[in-house]
Amino acid sequence: MKSARNKAAALFFGAILILILLNFLSSCGIKEVLSSADRITASTLTGEDSGQNVSGTTEDNSSVSGSERENRLVFFDYKKIKLETTTSIGVKIKNCNLVLDYFGNLNFLGEIENLSSSSKTSLVITLEFFDKKNELIFSDTLPLNINYLRVSSKIPFSYTVKDPEHFINISKIKAGINYKDYYKLFTGNTIAQMEKFFYEDNILNINGRLINIGESKVNSLFLLATFFDKKDGVVFIRQCYLPKNNLLPQEQENFSLEVELGKYTPSFTHYDFEVFFEDSVKMP
Repeated sequence: MKSARNKAAALFFGAILILILLNFLSSCGIKEVLSSADRITASTLTGEDSGQNVSGTTEDNSSVSGSERENRLVFFDYKKIKLETTTSIGVKIKNCNLVLDYFGNLNFLGEIENLSSSSKTSLVITLEFFDKKNELIFSDTLPLNINYLRVSSKIPFSYTVKDPEHFINISKIKAGINYKDYYKLFTGNTIAQMEKFFYEDNILNINGRLINIGESKVNSLFLLATFFDKKDGVVFIRQCYLPKNNLLPQEQENFSLEVELGKYTPSFTHYDFEVFFEDSVKMP
């Protein structure tokens, strides 16, 4: 009888030891899986697997850990990036600004103004991005989507760097402008007149009129609204709605624009309009 009780006790304690061992092994397996998942997540967030920069070339990321990248991003201050513009005869880059939008993209904005006595065509902005050692990180070009920039006219622009891995090391942005002169005279002349604006359900509504005060029909009309901060820096750009894209001499049409206001809308203090078009031309 005593022997049977001893055997039962031995089996009981043996079962307990087996359960403890199985639990220990299971715990080790789970920790390994979790550890692997953490490594995958860190690699995905930091882009260590791809290793590509904006220009499409491969970088060596072996010397920079994921935690170091995350720390750089946390302390990244885009407001400290220096903005430089190169001068061109008769054409000025002005009101440049940097805005970090709610998607996490870095946006470089500004305006191009024609101060010369001739129109400009084939306008392309050149961009160079430098690190704190003044070494070039990458460069790019931004063609402007107009055929002509008339005398005394302006056009806003916006360039976006989408991946934080591509802009956390930027210390300076240098911008220039390339173009061709266009000496023919425009016979059409469209102007924008703002008539009223009002707020409704956190939406800014702007209404106005376009008037062709020139001598010929204008085509390919489009109207841009540029919004500025208190320092005249461009903060965002919107295209206005037009019922049609052409006007005869002395003809008019209404335009409208709706801007949804909220925590993701950059703060602005004033705005302006610029009209762009093509028309029949005559030699001077």
